[in-house]
Amino acid sequence: RYMIVATSDFNMGAMENKGLNIFNTKYVLANQATATDTDYSNIESVVGHEYFHNWTGNRITCRDWFQLSLKEGLTVFRDQEFSQDLCGEPSARAVKRIEDVRVLRTAQFPEDAGPMSHPVRPDSYIEISNFNTLTIYEQGAEVVRMMQTLVGRDGFARGMKLYFERHDGQAVTCDDFAQAIADANPASDLARLLPQFKRWYSQAGTPRVHAEGVYDAAARSYTLSLAQSCAPTPGQSAKEPFVIPVGLGLLGADSADLPLQLEGELEAVAGPRTFVLTGASETLRFVNVDVEPVPSILRGFSAPVVLEFDYSDAQLLHLLAHDSDPFNRWEAGQRLAVRSAIKSIAASAYPVGAQPLNDAYIDAMRSVLRDPALDAAFKDLVLTLPSETYLAEQLDVVDPQRIHAVREAMRLQLATALQANWEATYEANHDTGAYTPDPLSSGRRALAGMALTQLCLAAVASGDAVWPGKTYQRFKDAGNMTDRFNALAALVSSGHPLAAEALQRFHAMFKDEALVIDKWFSLQTSAPDRGGNILPAVKQLMKHADFSLRNPNRARSVVSTYCQGNPAAFHRTDAAGYVFWSERVIELDAINPQVAARLARALDRWSKLAEPYRSAAREAIARVAARTDLSKDTHEVVTRALAD
Repeated sequence: RYMIVATSDFNMGAMENKGLNIFNTKYVLANQATATDTDYSNIESVVGHEYFHNWTGNRITCRDWFQLSLKEGLTVFRDQEFSQDLCGEPSARAVKRIEDVRVLRTAQFPEDAGPMSHPVRPDSYIEISNFNTLTIYEQGAEVVRMMQTLVGRDGFARGMKLYFERHDGQAVTCDDFAQAIADANPASDLARLLPQFKRWYSQAGTPRVHAEGVYDAAARSYTLSLAQSCAPTPGQSAKEPFVIPVGLGLLGADSADLPLQLEGELEAVAGPRTFVLTGASETLRFVNVDVEPVPSILRGFSAPVVLEFDYSDAQLLHLLAHDSDPFNRWEAGQRLAVRSAIKSIAASAYPVGAQPLNDAYIDAMRSVLRDPALDAAFKDLVLTLPSETYLAEQLDVVDPQRIHAVREAMRLQLATALQANWEATYEANHDTGAYTPDPLSSGRRALAGMALTQLCLAAVASGDAVWPGKTYQRFKDAGNMTDRFNALAALVSSGHPLAAEALQRFHAMFKDEALVIDKWFSLQTSAPDRGGNILPAVKQLMKHADFSLRNPNRARSVVSTYCQGNPAAFHRTDAAGYVFWSERVIELDAINPQVAARLARALDRWSKLAEPYRSAAREAIARVAARTDLSKDTHEVVTRALAD
């Protein structure tokens, strides 16, 4: 039997208690009138996750809490694979992979670089609740994925079978799991490199892989040099080399993958191939290469590392247009956008009305939008600019307001330069038929929603009333929550006056649907900050009759969304956002230490901030840390932050 209970007051998404699973209503209740495509996808993933825990977590459980990733990292991997399998089409599978990596890079990589950094298998803890982290879950899943890469999908299935046969009914360790996968595949790279591979469990931090390529036309060879490093983390000043699978392809001038033949090999092998980096540095020399190739490195995001390669804009545009690997095709567009953003952020004077994106990037995005062969969901991902949080992680010193200004300028530039294309995209993708949450339909709705947002943004800039009016009509007439909420979000995100009326109407329609009202709160607290308007709105929303700090979902929808999901609104020059944060952390800690500790992590990366943010953030953390009545959960977070 598989029994569940759903509750609207729960700190977690769900909990796999054997016999009776507990679910947050957010991850089990859905119908098309109240749930978006994203909700359906998340529910599918979480239900799969908790069900898989019957085996990886319950039938075989962890010997002690240091082995937490044995069940959570492994089960996240399983639910990711499950969701990819349900996608069916290769393009939809690729979209799911990109979405998972985006979470890893925007949230787990910063965790690795911050004061709460810890290995996938921690050495110690003050409060175990604080180790339900992205490192345990998401990076843990990537470690399992690398095992699958090293032994192959069939080999991994053999390893899982052996793991269940060997350890059913036992409480075991991460080492036991890795040993079972290796023992089932004795001739694999995993078995050969197992002691070194297990450094992924014991060493904290995100490795960096630096790559350089040199083409020798006379010798018809291409040499790719790879070097790995990992920055010190709390308690670990020195790192030993990791085992890093590197998915690799070489693109020729005609955009096709070139055959790959290493020096010493008798014949070429059709690409792509996976090479395993084990030393501090290694060199791959490919022979019989007739044209200078563009390397496509770390295909499929084959390892949770930061890749450093000095691509030219022309090379990135080539990958964006032609790479057969969807992840690296998306990644090329992201790198181009990041490059433009950082250049503008670094400019000594950033003028109002500046346009950070060059014509080549705009043309490339136009080509993506107009390409009939590309999946709509993939187009949506490629056209989505890197987040402000991700941009901040690429900088040594972070000015949140500057990042926000540049990214907003990029959004507006894409909206106006591609306006005709957005109109065509909306007309081609907005759906009026029966609702189904399948990947193809969901992708079309996502792209249509993005087009509406861009059209409203361009309309506000030009003073045009046509598309905001159409969007408001779409909001009223929509036959499902996805289309209705996308239209509402377009009005709110663009700052159009119709947003206030639409928000009021939305609340009246769904005032009795708690999960929908959570969305209503979150949309307002995550809206682009315009002249400091969001914090006063947040304070007003906390006085709303429907708000309760005691309900975890509601607290997250307002307070956590503001502090952790809206950097420019939170990091204010007058420090009011930090004061608000400190007050809410203290208030929440008295009633729900787990939610308070997670909120406290909004300032994990305070030491990267430019002044005056840096000093004000530190002062706010110290104010919380000075409390003598803090829970262990929150005390651990703020004291480790101060020690950073």
